Amino acid sequence: MATAWLTQEDVIGGLPREQRVEILEDNGDTVVALVDGERVALALHDLADGRIEVRSEGQRRLIRARDLGGEILLVEGGEQRRYTITDERARWLRGAGGAGGAGGGEIRASMPGRVVRLPVAVGDVVEAGSVVAVLEAMKMENDVKAPVGGKVAEIAVAEGDAVEQKALLLRIDTDA
Repeated sequence: MATAWLTQEDVIGGLPREQRVEILEDNGDTVVALVDGERVALALHDLADGRIEVRSEGQRRLIRARDLGGEILLVEGGEQRRYTITDERARWLRGAGGAGGAGGGEIRASMPGRVVRLPVAVGDVVEAGSVVAVLEAMKMENDVKAPVGGKVAEIAVAEGDAVEQKALLLRIDTDA
């Protein structure tokens, strides 16, 4: 079973929406998945004109897909949507889900591991995307990047600490 996060963004207007997708079965032209916990069965067929026919629950949709190098553009009728597919590790590394709302950003461990390095200190100003911690998980060292820019307000762990999934690593104050 493979798990990924699918981010959908309407090309014209609309806010991005993220969904958890777990592939339960993939038989080439049929796929069974859990999309945010709901079971979905799809039959996929490539058509001669470049479109993809998608059948699900008695409905038929014709879609054009275009690879934009890291994103997929799907066009159906007059609607266009961009999709980004991110696996669990990549999502964790970019800090998705770790940022708080306005005024702060919490960075939490998305998996159990050990804190190898903390290259920041309380009071440091960091930019979004800066490495703020290095965790060892599954015998790999992973850079943990700040999802937001601001001032490091709190560091909740020390180098060498073992952390559980969702443990607070540090907090960034975005009002700084």
